[in-house]
Amino acid sequence: MPPLALEDLTKRLFEILRDEILSVGEDFLPQSNLIDAGLDSLGVTQLMLSIEEYTGVWIDESLLTPENLESAESLAALVHAQQEP
Repeated sequence: MPPLALEDLTKRLFEILRDEILSVGEDFLPQSNLIDAGLDSLGVTQLMLSIEEYTGVWIDESLLTPENLESAESLAALVHAQQEP
């Protein structure tokens, strides 16, 4: 699978978070803090499976730091960096 553009990854991860994993309102943005929005360990697991399904990239648990889980944007940057060139 060819690498996905960062913008496309951000948009898709935001949609997955907003529509499938979190219970959020209209004020939820790609820059919104995921932990504050209610992302928990079960949600992280669902998210990682969705990312792998969408991109073919598996994110190692050691990379799931508070900084990388800060927002859909920061998570997309992590996934983008992990894609095969």
